[in-house]
Amino acid sequence: MPPALVMRHVLIVEDDFEFADLLTEVLNHDNCSSEIATNGLEALDRFRTGTYDAVICDLMMPRLDGESLFRQVERDFPYLTDKFIFITGQTSHAAGRTSFIYPTGNTLLTKPFDIEDFRQALRELFSRTASL
Repeated sequence: MPPALVMRHVLIVEDDFEFADLLTEVLNHDNCSSEIATNGLEALDRFRTGTYDAVICDLMMPRLDGESLFRQVERDFPYLTDKFIFITGQTSHAAGRTSFIYPTGNTLLTKPFDIEDFRQALRELFSRTASL
């Protein structure tokens, strides 16, 4: 009998609706359910009521950006801090954020990225957090 597949629940924090929908399709194909928050404030509301195995978080968003969201998560939901994959569309922005992202131990992907790179980052996250 093959092993049962575990359904993972992922929050996508992304203000680009088309890109968020693309990530949702990839996640659905990879046995993950997902929800979308369009900014960091919406994500904080979701964290208060939901449980997530991963958080895909854009760095540049209105109302509350990715770094500010992560800092709030460190204070209010520390059990989520190792479940982030950060994404950004600006290479120069990514270079400036490495001093923030590197110490978190989380992955940063720069748009446009290969879907296989996204899948690999997600597999690594699930593997890392499953052993905790």
